[in-house]
Amino acid sequence: MSIVLYVTSNLIHVYAIYVFIDSFLGKSLLSRKIKILSYGGYFFVGTAVWLITKAPMLNLVLNIAAPILISMQYENFLMKKLFGAISSCAVCMFIDWATIVILGNTVTAQSGLMQGVTVLMASSLFRHYHRNKEELPFRSKYSWFLIFTAAGTIVVGVLTISDIKSHDCFIVIVLLCINFLNFYIYNMEQKEFATTSKLKMIEMLNNYYRNQLCVLSESHNKIRFLKHDFKNHINRLKELVDSGDTDEMKKYLESMESAVVMKKEYSFTGNKDIDSLMNYELSMAAELGTSISYKADIPSTLNINSFDSTIILGNLMDNAVYALKNVNERILSVHLLYNKGIIRVDIENTYDPNHKRKNDGKEHGLGIMSVKNVLEHYNGRLLAESNGETYKTTIIMYDHRD
Repeated sequence: MSIVLYVTSNLIHVYAIYVFIDSFLGKSLLSRKIKILSYGGYFFVGTAVWLITKAPMLNLVLNIAAPILISMQYENFLMKKLFGAISSCAVCMFIDWATIVILGNTVTAQSGLMQGVTVLMASSLFRHYHRNKEELPFRSKYSWFLIFTAAGTIVVGVLTISDIKSHDCFIVIVLLCINFLNFYIYNMEQKEFATTSKLKMIEMLNNYYRNQLCVLSESHNKIRFLKHDFKNHINRLKELVDSGDTDEMKKYLESMESAVVMKKEYSFTGNKDIDSLMNYELSMAAELGTSISYKADIPSTLNINSFDSTIILGNLMDNAVYALKNVNERILSVHLLYNKGIIRVDIENTYDPNHKRKNDGKEHGLGIMSVKNVLEHYNGRLLAESNGETYKTTIIMYDHRD
């Protein structure tokens, strides 16, 4: 009976780890089948090792190493993977010890069944909380501190708690609280990052709209001035025609043309968010002397909010413009297409494959991860390909947010 209870408790324990890690780290790079097999392997190996050896230290090492290895399959930052895996091990270990202290040497406690149920309840609550909040991908400034703190609590627990006596209950609770505090610190930093990111998005949107307003204002003023002086220009041209001075007439027409040449507006879709953003980014590319091909066939109204469109198009266009700064032949092609509720964006630019973008104080790789994170809400995907001279990014997404 004790073996059946242990196998059941270990199954619950592994499932609880799965619930937590899958919620905390997000999307796996592997197929669902391989992901499930990795957790299944963890369960079978862990069960076999304990039933054969009954060695607590070996079991502890396995329960630390396995979640760390499993976490590597997820599409996230290495530090977050280590923090999540090690912290989950620490929490499970201290819940296990606390249960033994409370229940004593009962069959339920010794088999780990009650501990497994408790950990599963905690993991389920975490998943419910995490599912209801939108988390932006970011690198914690305190990653190493959080990881070493979690690992340190495990070491302290192993060195100070031996026979799980009643007086060890205080130590277990303190170490467990330290790990919960770790998650609190991480959550507070995540909220701070989310606020900062939104402020940056607002600043970017303001820049786009300001640029669009300048274009429209310039267009309006020049048309107004031309209309005001139109009669005088006609009279002057008549005089030049009557005199037959074609050279002077050409010069006068050229001066009129230069007076009404306006800052180029590339996007005319009627969608103020897309037009403002694309006009700003394409004008930046044009200042570099880029040969630009732009085509947009999208409706004036989309079910994509301003923040999401800024994250998606803003990040990808920023990357393209940055790449153009580091090549001699600057070519940029951007196509936006809407068809039956599906949006497709193709951005292709020349680039130098040998040039690596410097961090310059920003979190490298966060832009693309942010794009992928937003695309998930629209059941979209990001594709990228290069041939050594040009880099092409393709986005396919639905025009509705989950």
